[in-house]
Amino acid sequence: MTRAATTDTTETWPETGARLRFLRTDAPEPGEALSPAETLRLSAFRLDKRRREWLGGRLAAKALLSEAAGGAAPALFEIGMDHYGRPACRGTLLSISHSGGWALAALKPESDFLGADLEKIEERHPAWYADYFHSSELPVPEPSAATRLWAIKEAVMKALGLGLMAHPLDIKEGEKGIELKGKARDRWLAMGSPAFSVETRPFPEGFWTAVAAGK
Repeated sequence: MTRAATTDTTETWPETGARLRFLRTDAPEPGEALSPAETLRLSAFRLDKRRREWLGGRLAAKALLSEAAGGAAPALFEIGMDHYGRPACRGTLLSISHSGGWALAALKPESDFLGADLEKIEERHPAWYADYFHSSELPVPEPSAATRLWAIKEAVMKALGLGLMAHPLDIKEGEKGIELKGKARDRWLAMGSPAFSVETRPFPEGFWTAVAAGK
């Protein structure tokens, strides 16, 4: 049975060692958590949905940073990007995702390889299954299994700092773990071929979450 999530949940996933925070984005308020530059960026969003998603992700990430620093004020942690375009703060890598009214942030101190993705389980167009999954990965196009695999691919692409610049077919879940080719493999090799593990859970209810983190 999938356990229920409250409006905010923080936990450590044992297989990857990543610390995750889930936060509802229905009505997040910045309070005093944002820096002046972040407050300015928040005010620039025209769409309320995009504003809530961005703010929810930042609040979740800042909560993790504050916790790791012994409760320091969240506003002290301004989140920018590293040279691969991944969320980072003072050299600490983060990963942020949002889907279906939830935001997710992940943190693993001293890790140079980290990506997390949150995806709502839903039926998709038949072409989506054909375009993004190997038949050996997904012999039957079932929504929950496909959503889990998509979250894995997104998490790995985020950890590589590629996003959708790499094709999802370049990342495959095989019997011996994650297999990379094309741009995904090229970036992984350029990063020094870091060893990493992937962990997935059907959480929150109706979603799949995947984390890829360096060992």
